[in-house]
Amino acid sequence: MAPTDLSHLRLPRAYREALRLPRSERIDGHAVPVATAWWNAEVAAARLPGGPVIGPGVSQLSRGDLFRDVDALDLSSDEDVLRFLWRVLAWGSGKKLRLNRRRIRAVAGDRSRAVAALRQAMEAARDSPERAYEALRPGNRNVIAHLGPAFSTKVLYFAGRGALGHPCAILDSQVAATLKNACGWDSLGGSAWPTSTYVRYCGLLQRWAREESDRLGRPVGIDEIERRLFRP
Repeated sequence: MAPTDLSHLRLPRAYREALRLPRSERIDGHAVPVATAWWNAEVAAARLPGGPVIGPGVSQLSRGDLFRDVDALDLSSDEDVLRFLWRVLAWGSGKKLRLNRRRIRAVAGDRSRAVAALRQAMEAARDSPERAYEALRPGNRNVIAHLGPAFSTKVLYFAGRGALGHPCAILDSQVAATLKNACGWDSLGGSAWPTSTYVRYCGLLQRWAREESDRLGRPVGIDEIERRLFRP
């Protein structure tokens, strides 16, 4: 199938109306129940840095929590980088823990390579979705086993600390389904997207964000659009 011409795609009106809600409510406050005991136990069992992943008595994580994590993160510290990864995975997985033990074991199998790739990706995410995506998925293959597009793009997104101008957004199967079924991106496919597709996706959201910023008279982040595509 020929690539869809994204220049003709428009954000559906119903999705645009949701952007009237305050950013802090839609983004910073977007919390997910997490398996606190499981994460702390599994990281400790693997003898990897970054634990405890979630503090005692904490049963959920929000996007705002992860933004604050990055504010305090030292990229030169393996412990900080891996704790960030565990918390991104915990938020992204919620109570569904499928494949997370395998992801932890993959990191344990080659910790230095995993941390180097994460560090490179987080640095590149500030200004280049292409280089950031390639850092974790060179040649359309995962550097860290089982850390595919849905979770690697969460790493790239949260690396931006919630900044309105951050160029990287989350792309997963739910967002992709909305883009295909409601927005007309017929050629998108369901998963395993190559770097070029991720770059096109981020560019599309950036255009929509500019259009909505003009319409609403306030800066709109691409994550606000991603959030709406995730929950149509």
